Amino acid sequence: MFIAKDGESLQFYAPFGDGNATLKKVNTWNQTRRYSRSYLDDEGDPRLELDLDMAGGVTVARIKDFFLTCRVSFTAWTAEVVQ
Repeated sequence: MFIAKDGESLQFYAPFGDGNATLKKVNTWNQTRRYSRSYLDDEGDPRLELDLDMAGGVTVARIKDFFLTCRVSFTAWTAEVVQ
């Protein structure tokens, strides 16, 4: 997790250095999922990112929901993209 320097966004970031990710799997993920994005970095390793915009305020319940979304997304992404 990263908090932006201005404190207005929170980012979940999951890098993998190995696995069986392909561009086709990444593209399928991006076409069928909302709220997250996946890509292959310059070395071909898969990445998953989710962002929470906190500009203007956010509730504790919304942050908890974001963490849940990150966990659900990460679990599905590792099974569908990385494995």
